[in-house]
Amino acid sequence: MSSIVITLIIVAFVLFFVEIFTPGGILASFGAMSLFSAAVLAYPDLGILGSAGILIGGTILGFGMFFLELRLLEKSPFAKQFIHSNRQTAQTQPIGSPDLVGKTGLALTTMAPSGKVKVENEIFEAASLGGLIDKNATVEVVRSEHLKLVVKEI
Repeated sequence: MSSIVITLIIVAFVLFFVEIFTPGGILASFGAMSLFSAAVLAYPDLGILGSAGILIGGTILGFGMFFLELRLLEKSPFAKQFIHSNRQTAQTQPIGSPDLVGKTGLALTTMAPSGKVKVENEIFEAASLGGLIDKNATVEVVRSEHLKLVVKEI
Protein backbone atom coordinates (compact mmCIF):
# COMPACT_ATOMS: atom_id res chain seq x y z
CA MET A 1 0.00 0.00 0.00
CA SER A 2 1.43 3.37 -0.95
CA SER A 3 2.25 6.08 1.51
CA ILE A 4 -0.34 8.42 -0.07
CA VAL A 5 -3.12 5.94 0.73
CA ILE A 6 -1.98 5.62 4.35
CA THR A 7 -1.68 9.40 4.60
CA LEU A 8 -5.20 9.88 3.26
CA ILE A 9 -6.59 7.38 5.78
CA ILE A 10 -4.80 9.16 8.63
CA VAL A 11 -6.03 12.54 7.39
CA ALA A 12 -9.58 11.14 7.28
CA PHE A 13 -9.40 10.02 10.91
CA VAL A 14 -7.88 13.30 12.04
CA LEU A 15 -10.71 15.17 10.31
CA PHE A 16 -13.28 12.86 11.91
CA PHE A 17 -11.68 13.53 15.30
CA VAL A 18 -11.62 17.32 14.87
CA GLU A 19 -15.23 17.31 13.64
CA ILE A 20 -16.48 16.69 17.18
CA PHE A 21 -15.13 20.08 18.23
CA THR A 22 -16.40 21.96 15.19
CA PRO A 23 -19.88 20.61 14.49
CA GLY A 24 -21.41 21.25 11.12
CA GLY A 25 -20.31 18.26 9.09
CA ILE A 26 -17.81 20.03 6.84
CA LEU A 27 -14.69 18.39 8.28
CA ALA A 28 -16.43 15.00 8.40
CA SER A 29 -17.33 15.45 4.73
CA PHE A 30 -13.71 16.16 3.87
CA GLY A 31 -12.73 13.13 5.95
CA ALA A 32 -15.17 10.96 4.01
CA MET A 33 -13.76 12.30 0.73
CA SER A 34 -10.24 11.54 1.96
CA LEU A 35 -11.26 7.99 2.88
CA PHE A 36 -12.95 7.52 -0.51
CA SER A 37 -9.86 8.87 -2.28
CA ALA A 38 -7.69 6.41 -0.36
CA ALA A 39 -9.94 3.55 -1.47
CA VAL A 40 -9.79 4.68 -5.12
CA LEU A 41 -5.99 5.03 -5.04
CA ALA A 42 -5.62 1.63 -3.37
CA TYR A 43 -7.69 -0.14 -6.04
CA PRO A 44 -4.83 -0.85 -8.51
CA ASP A 45 -2.76 -2.53 -5.76
CA LEU A 46 -5.47 -4.14 -3.61
CA GLY A 47 -8.37 -4.67 -6.01
CA ILE A 48 -12.04 -4.27 -5.29
CA LEU A 49 -11.94 -6.19 -1.99
CA GLY A 50 -9.09 -4.08 -0.64
CA SER A 51 -10.80 -0.83 -1.66
CA ALA A 52 -14.09 -1.97 -0.16
CA GLY A 53 -12.24 -3.00 3.00
CA ILE A 54 -10.75 0.48 3.31
CA LEU A 55 -14.16 2.09 2.86
CA ILE A 56 -16.09 -0.25 5.14
CA GLY A 57 -13.36 -0.53 7.74
CA GLY A 58 -12.73 3.20 7.72
CA THR A 59 -16.43 3.94 8.10
CA ILE A 60 -16.84 1.49 10.98
CA LEU A 61 -13.71 2.78 12.72
CA GLY A 62 -14.79 6.38 12.10
CA PHE A 63 -18.19 5.83 13.72
CA GLY A 64 -16.60 3.86 16.55
CA MET A 65 -14.11 6.63 17.15
CA PHE A 66 -16.91 9.21 17.10
CA PHE A 67 -18.95 7.41 19.77
CA LEU A 68 -15.84 6.75 21.86
CA GLU A 69 -14.97 10.44 21.70
CA LEU A 70 -18.47 11.35 22.86
CA ARG A 71 -18.13 9.02 25.84
CA LEU A 72 -14.67 10.25 26.79
CA LEU A 73 -15.37 13.90 26.12
CA GLU A 74 -18.34 14.16 28.46
CA LYS A 75 -16.21 12.89 31.38
CA SER A 76 -13.13 15.01 30.73
CA PRO A 77 -12.35 18.45 32.19
CA PHE A 78 -12.07 19.62 28.59
CA ALA A 79 -15.84 19.04 28.22
CA LYS A 80 -16.66 22.00 30.45
CA GLN A 81 -15.65 24.27 27.60
CA PHE A 82 -18.22 22.66 25.29
CA ILE A 83 -21.13 21.69 27.52
CA HIS A 84 -23.47 24.41 28.68
CA SER A 85 -24.42 23.77 32.29
CA ASN A 86 -26.47 26.88 33.13
CA ARG A 87 -30.22 26.54 33.08
CA GLN A 88 -32.13 28.96 30.93
CA THR A 89 -35.42 30.32 32.18
CA ALA A 90 -38.09 31.87 30.05
CA GLN A 91 -40.55 34.50 31.09
CA THR A 92 -43.92 34.00 29.47
CA GLN A 93 -46.50 36.61 28.71
CA PRO A 94 -49.54 36.44 30.97
CA ILE A 95 -52.61 34.84 29.48
CA GLY A 96 -55.67 37.02 29.21
CA SER A 97 -58.52 36.11 31.51
CA PRO A 98 -62.25 36.79 31.23
CA ASP A 99 -61.87 39.20 34.18
CA LEU A 100 -60.17 41.67 31.83
CA VAL A 101 -63.22 42.03 29.57
CA GLY A 102 -64.46 45.62 29.77
CA LYS A 103 -61.15 46.95 31.16
CA THR A 104 -59.29 49.72 29.35
CA GLY A 105 -55.66 49.81 28.44
CA LEU A 106 -53.03 51.30 26.17
CA ALA A 107 -51.85 50.05 22.77
CA LEU A 108 -48.07 49.69 23.09
CA THR A 109 -47.61 48.97 19.39
CA THR A 110 -49.50 49.81 16.24
CA MET A 111 -52.06 47.04 15.92
CA ALA A 112 -52.52 45.96 12.32
CA PRO A 113 -54.42 43.89 13.42
CA SER A 114 -52.30 42.44 16.25
CA GLY A 115 -49.77 43.84 18.66
CA LYS A 116 -49.19 44.43 22.36
CA VAL A 117 -51.40 46.19 24.87
CA LYS A 118 -50.96 47.13 28.49
CA VAL A 119 -53.96 46.42 30.71
CA GLU A 120 -53.79 46.74 34.50
CA ASN A 121 -49.98 47.11 34.41
CA GLU A 122 -49.48 43.85 32.50
CA ILE A 123 -48.47 43.45 28.87
CA PHE A 124 -50.57 41.16 26.68
CA GLU A 125 -50.64 40.01 23.07
CA ALA A 126 -53.80 41.39 21.50
CA ALA A 127 -55.72 41.58 18.24
CA SER A 128 -57.89 44.51 17.21
CA LEU A 129 -61.55 43.94 16.55
CA GLY A 130 -61.93 46.53 13.82
CA GLY A 131 -58.64 46.91 11.99
CA LEU A 132 -55.79 49.35 12.55
CA ILE A 133 -55.25 50.85 16.01
CA ASP A 134 -52.48 53.42 16.43
CA LYS A 135 -49.73 53.16 19.03
CA ASN A 136 -50.61 54.82 22.38
CA ALA A 137 -54.36 54.67 21.63
CA THR A 138 -56.75 53.83 24.46
CA VAL A 139 -58.33 50.42 23.96
CA GLU A 140 -61.04 48.37 25.63
CA VAL A 141 -60.88 44.60 26.05
CA VAL A 142 -63.82 43.02 24.19
CA ARG A 143 -63.01 39.36 24.87
CA SER A 144 -60.23 36.94 25.74
CA GLU A 145 -59.43 34.24 23.14
CA HIS A 146 -56.90 31.52 23.87
CA LEU A 147 -53.64 33.39 24.48
CA LYS A 148 -54.71 36.80 23.13
CA LEU A 149 -56.99 39.61 24.08
CA VAL A 150 -59.36 41.07 21.51
CA VAL A 151 -59.57 44.86 21.85
CA LYS A 152 -61.27 47.83 20.21
CA GLU A 153 -60.27 51.47 20.14
CA ILE A 154 -62.23 53.80 22.37
